[in-house]
Amino acid sequence: MKFGRRYRLTIQTDAGQLIIEPPFTIRFSLRRSVLASMNTLDIDIYNLSQTTRDNIFQDMFYKASPNRSIIFEAGYDFLSTVFKGEFREANSGREGVDIVTSITAFDGYFATQNTFSYRTLEPTTLREVIKDLIGSFDPERLTEGLVSDGASMSESFQRPIVLRGNTYEQLKKYSGGKVFIDLEKIYVLQDNEVIAGAIPLINADTGLLSTPRRDEAYLTVSTLFEPRIVMGQSLDLVSSVNPIYNGKYKAVGVQHSGIISEAVNGDCRTIVHLSDPIKFNGSIVNVS
Repeated sequence: MKFGRRYRLTIQTDAGQLIIEPPFTIRFSLRRSVLASMNTLDIDIYNLSQTTRDNIFQDMFYKASPNRSIIFEAGYDFLSTVFKGEFREANSGREGVDIVTSITAFDGYFATQNTFSYRTLEPTTLREVIKDLIGSFDPERLTEGLVSDGASMSESFQRPIVLRGNTYEQLKKYSGGKVFIDLEKIYVLQDNEVIAGAIPLINADTGLLSTPRRDEAYLTVSTLFEPRIVMGQSLDLVSSVNPIYNGKYKAVGVQHSGIISEAVNGDCRTIVHLSDPIKFNGSIVNVS
């Protein structure tokens, strides 16, 4: 069992930076994946002061300031960053005797919506085109995580490349949809490429709660809250009930949800989606 869950929220507002930690109770749900769609966080914070609630408030129908960001760290003995992004909505309401402040945030939202590229590049390789597009973003908002140097990335263009339009849409085009954003870093990885992670193994001792379930091309497993999982990392799965699924996988999606509180009991769970080895054509390449 894993005891002593902790968290820290660092919220940047127009009025300055706020740090929210226990004893405030939080309830959260977040999704991260290697898909080109944005990671999302929904979090409820209980019984903040009126001043703090006013500073956080953001009406979803008004254009949000790009300065409104949130970092969510959680863990046990050590805190791991599980989300970074900007919040698009924040409001408060009463639930019984409690006043609950609800925040909805997206990873990379402002940069992907507001960065455009209009220029012509000299003939070069596909990898250099992708790296050039990534370099178009404000480095305070999005930076390069890792770009594949596989064989497909060495494709050469014989004519100048015209970049025209939303930068992230062009990244999706040139990467064949293999681009994703995680913790405000941009990655372009092939299906058989993985990066290093802090959790190399999922089994009963590390928190595996359910028998792995096959969902078409993916395996889905449920574990005790495990904030250290990194998108795109390699994981070894060991199940005593269904050993047929034992092997090495790529973490392609994660959902964290639960309650962290010193006042009330509440579960925290992690659901991990693992890419089936068949998609790797029998091999996994570590590119970190």
